[in-house]
Amino acid sequence: MVTVRTAVLLALTALACSRPRVLVAPMVDLAPHTRIGIVTFTAQGASGSLSAFATQRFAEQMLRAQPGTEILELGAVVGPIDAAMARRLGEQHKVKTVVIGVLTVSDVRPKITILGGLSASAEATVALATKLVSTESGATLWAQSTRARETLAALTLVNGEAVFGSKDPQDAYGDIVDALVWTLTQDFRSTYVRQ
Repeated sequence: MVTVRTAVLLALTALACSRPRVLVAPMVDLAPHTRIGIVTFTAQGASGSLSAFATQRFAEQMLRAQPGTEILELGAVVGPIDAAMARRLGEQHKVKTVVIGVLTVSDVRPKITILGGLSASAEATVALATKLVSTESGATLWAQSTRARETLAALTLVNGEAVFGSKDPQDAYGDIVDALVWTLTQDFRSTYVRQ
């Protein structure tokens, strides 16, 4: 026997499913930037290959979100990227916009497990903040940040700093980097919404 409540829920579900899905343009259109430079993200509270890995993943997701975008890898830049540095990067590499990012690792807690053998890992909060900066004015055109707490097998603590060392970054910390980057690049993706 179908109750009134169940019938109403079924009717609302059918109504929601019958509404057409419409493709909505991304919040940030990368096409006007023509060619975008990406600076290797800096790391705070950590050393190793994690920031370079995050930079690569970010570039990959930008390209997936908006195919045809040109991204030029600029490598590491020493010092802060202020308006003057942004202009120099633009002139030197012929880019209108640069992507910069800061990866921060904090609240590292080592974990040692004895069950079934001895294993060591560490739990840490990993945050990633990125922005698009105009090389003409030095102004920020877009900014986004996110963070997650994760247990990382390839993380050790040396003199109070997290050291990321792994032969295969994908296995060691690919999941957390992918999650952070996916969240950050949402604004570059088209989405479907029901009308």
